[in-house]
Amino acid sequence: MKILIIADIHGNADALAAVLEKENDADTTVFLGDSVLPGPQPNETIKLLEGISGTFIIGNHDIEVLEPERFANWPANWLAFNRGVIGRLEPTAYDFLKKLKPEGEYEVGGMRMHLKHGVLPDRSAQALPDTSDDRLSVLADGSDCPIVLFGHSHIQFERTINGQQFINPGSIGQPRCGKMVACYGLFEDGEFRHCHVAYDATPWLKAMDEMATLDEFPEFRDWVKQGLVTGYGIGRNEPWTRFAKEGYL
Repeated sequence: MKILIIADIHGNADALAAVLEKENDADTTVFLGDSVLPGPQPNETIKLLEGISGTFIIGNHDIEVLEPERFANWPANWLAFNRGVIGRLEPTAYDFLKKLKPEGEYEVGGMRMHLKHGVLPDRSAQALPDTSDDRLSVLADGSDCPIVLFGHSHIQFERTINGQQFINPGSIGQPRCGKMVACYGLFEDGEFRHCHVAYDATPWLKAMDEMATLDEFPEFRDWVKQGLVTGYGIGRNEPWTRFAKEGYL
């Protein structure tokens, strides 16, 4: 049994396509949320996800697509980006997002897994490789599942706490640790490993240039594009530069 684990696509269909092509023999897929927002290829991303089967849960940015009032007070450049993405969405994409499952315990390929998008209930909100065991354990929600899968922080790492495996497969569509690769994970016959694949981002970059809502914010658009190609999706700053030096993806 081969189980593909993916998270945080953020409207990067090129990255997702590269992963699905490489792992085309996967028996099923687990998706940990954040499909299209913010990214310039929302419909292309949804169509790829609709073509595979598995267990797909909702992420915070998926909720924002369905409830745009949640980002109403964001800075003007991010508002323009989000509105550009949502303005492109086809009705069938909304139907897909509405069917995403809630976080919780699932059985996938005969394995019990607790699936979380990964938002921690505190100001930092992200589970990182140096997050304490106590804080990371919160993601289990009190479940005794042997495997806790989560995304949101866009960095591959794994930790065992009191016999539970806590695993972040990394981000498909928005790298943060200095390399432009699509990160994901695999369970093969019950054993997990982190994986990544390179891809051609030319169509993604073209789609960014064609997003008319960002014409008013050319410097911001260039910053977003530079973030992808350099592998620092939200800026070349801490803690991402430190994690990059430590070899994380």
